[in-house]
This record gives sequence, C-alpha cells and structure tokens, in this order.
Amino acid sequence: MKIMMITTPIRPTPTNFPPIGSLSMISYLRRSGIDDIEFYHIDGNRPAFDDAVAHIVERGPDVLGISSVVSTAYEYTKKISQAVKTALPETLIVVGGNLAASAEVLLRYTGVDLCVIGEGEKCLLDIVRRAEQTRIPSEFGDIPGLAYMDGTQFQTTGFVTALDRSEIY
Repeated sequence: MKIMMITTPIRPTPTNFPPIGSLSMISYLRRSGIDDIEFYHIDGNRPAFDDAVAHIVERGPDVLGISSVVSTAYEYTKKISQAVKTALPETLIVVGGNLAASAEVLLRYTGVDLCVIGEGEKCLLDIVRRAEQTRIPSEFGDIPGLAYMDGTQFQTTGFVTALDRSEIY
C-alpha cells in the first residue's frame, strides 16, 4: 500500500514555514506501522503543475492525501485531483485541512473521494487500513471524521475522538 501526502501552494511565493498538518499525519501513520509514505511538498518546492502530476502518476499511490489548509487552494486542489483521478482512477484521493470545510463542493466538483473533517490522524489511519480492501467511498461510511458521497447524497460521519496530547506531533 503506497501512500503519498502532498501540499498545495498556499501563498504566491513559498515560505520556510513547516507543513505541520502533513507532517503530523505522516508521523501518526508511521507510528502506527504504515511505512510506505512519500511526502511531496508542492507548496515548498513549487514544481510546474505538469511535473507535479507526472511525479504523482509515476509513483502511483494507492492513497493520495492532499493537505489544503486554506480556501485559496481550491483551484489547485480541483485541478490536481482531477488530473490524478483521470490518470489513476483507482487511487483514493483524500483532502484534509481547512478546505475540507467545503467538503460537499470538493466531493461534487473535483476528483476528491473523501474529505477529512476535524482532526485527521486517526481518521487517515482508518482510511489507509480500509483502502487495503476497498476504494469505494461509501464503504468508508463507518469511519468517524469523514465526508463522502453515497451516490448523489452528501454524507458525513461526525467527528473523530480527539487525540490525547501525548499523541500530538
């Protein structure tokens, strides 16, 4: 099971501020025994869009996590999720971060399969484990902390239990 976490460009020029959300997800997955994770820092490295898509497609992740921490990331998230879904239709695309507050829009109009609402560590771990058996969004409906489409119906699963402070990255 290959996992890739990517960031989206969030400012006109990159900064050296660390992508804490993505790093926290990766750290939690690794502490839980998930080791085949690649972090692709698009926000920091700013590859050309076509190069970013080519890199993702070349790696062929089973689960692609997109960290979209600001609402201005919508256009990029839409464009990259659609490009990846076209090239890799079996890849499960998951969005987390503040943009996931617009989950219904993301799920209806982009290539995104699942949105993580609230804290993402436990939810993403559950997604990765379930993705070993299925990539059908409606079959993730018992996992707390998700939004997904069941046919044409927008669904949410409530919020996941907060992490204990000893678990926080």
